[in-house]
Amino acid sequence: MAANPPLEPRLRWNLAMAAREFNVAKDTLRRRLGDSHEEPGPDGRYTTKQLTSALFGDLYGAKLRTQNEQAEKLRIENEISRAEVLNRAELSKAFAAIADAFVSRVMSVHGLTRQEKEDLLKDLATWPLALQEVAHAQTRLPRGNGKRPECEGEER
Repeated sequence: MAANPPLEPRLRWNLAMAAREFNVAKDTLRRRLGDSHEEPGPDGRYTTKQLTSALFGDLYGAKLRTQNEQAEKLRIENEISRAEVLNRAELSKAFAAIADAFVSRVMSVHGLTRQEKEDLLKDLATWPLALQEVAHAQTRLPRGNGKRPECEGEER
């Protein structure tokens, strides 16, 4: 079993050396270190990792966020292709057609009192609210202002 080689001391940089090595102005480097909340060690110097993080950001984190977004987009596309997601505007049109047919039938029935007809029509009038509540429960996105077609019928 081989022993681990002794740890070498980390390479540490002062601002002047780092600015020269990374070909960036000293003030720019200082500002970026401050923006990324990197603090120098007790010797007033920074590690290479701190400098690259401040100058170039978190590339791994950005890649991970991109991959997560792509996976989410693919999941939604798959749900759509499996017909697990319904088009809200088309569903509203279909319900409106059903409601129109229902209203005409209710109004033509002679065996119902006026109050019974009004009660049935009032119950029917609640379906758009039920659809809106279901849509609201299914999304974490902010509600639209009704200006885009996919926001049809939504109110702020």
